[in-house]
Amino acid sequence: MPHHALVSIITPTYNHEKFIGKCVESVLSQTYSNWEQIIIDDGSTDKTAEIVAKYKDDRITFLRQNNKGIFRLSETYNKALKIARGELIAVLEGDDFWPSWKLERQIRVFDKQEIVLSAGKVAVTNIGGKTIYCCPNDDKLFRSMEKEKILRKLLFQNFIPACSVVCRKDALIAIGGFKQPQNVPSVDYATWLELSLIGRFELINEVLGFYRLHKNQASFIWSKELSLGNMRYGLVFFEKLPERTRKKLGVNISDLIKAYQYRIAAINFYWGRMNLYDRKWKESRDNFKRALLNSKLLTKAEASLGIICSYLQVDLEWTAALLHKPQLSEFR
Repeated sequence: MPHHALVSIITPTYNHEKFIGKCVESVLSQTYSNWEQIIIDDGSTDKTAEIVAKYKDDRITFLRQNNKGIFRLSETYNKALKIARGELIAVLEGDDFWPSWKLERQIRVFDKQEIVLSAGKVAVTNIGGKTIYCCPNDDKLFRSMEKEKILRKLLFQNFIPACSVVCRKDALIAIGGFKQPQNVPSVDYATWLELSLIGRFELINEVLGFYRLHKNQASFIWSKELSLGNMRYGLVFFEKLPERTRKKLGVNISDLIKAYQYRIAAINFYWGRMNLYDRKWKESRDNFKRALLNSKLLTKAEASLGIICSYLQVDLEWTAALLHKPQLSEFR
């Protein structure tokens, strides 16, 4: 694919008046200029539409629809996909933003016809855009890996941040567009799994997006439902794979179930920690007790300490400070 290919950027947005300006400006500042941005406003009730209207650029298309909500997100994405003119599709939700070199860096990899998706690291930021940490933090993920190894990693964890992704439009069309399993408030994980079956992924060990973490974020509010739904989809997806493929992956259903149980415990611990920080003592205890079930030894120890803290009515942030890890106050 030539370096001048048109990139269609899909930007779903809802009540992002605090963030949409930064999002659009990060696209306008791209060193690669052959792009179009399709912004679909899911019935915002704030000033999102007014802010977008200030940007006078023919490459930006703004569409407004009645609110469909997070559980019909695939309809929004596929609406944009249907009108996208580009050979490549990039994902940038309205509360996230990009470094200026992102598209120029990624478009090069699509000279290889077998590449269907490119992704990289993201910098996780607070509500003000300050970087707190980067993920994924495992550099081994960025070594060249064949399709089976990528799929194996994906089955255990979605390590591909959506705002770092660029993929081929024809590959998305081949799998039927963006996928959203029932009762799962996201389209990314199921879509990446399906794409991994039809081509190679190219992972770049660079920050290719800024992912803003805040309390009003849909993926934050629905994080438990998101994780549980993706896990269920992963199991069904694995069971539908041909037996030969499953053997090549070198995993079985019990391996996946155990990994998913560990992740559920870790999510419950994280919510318990947030409840402590918000002084919701009983809710924190309930989540820490859930975290004790089917968890790793470290999670059990942390959850036990959390239960003690809930009775003492103190938070756990002092432990994060001792371990030099991000504290919840950094995200507020």
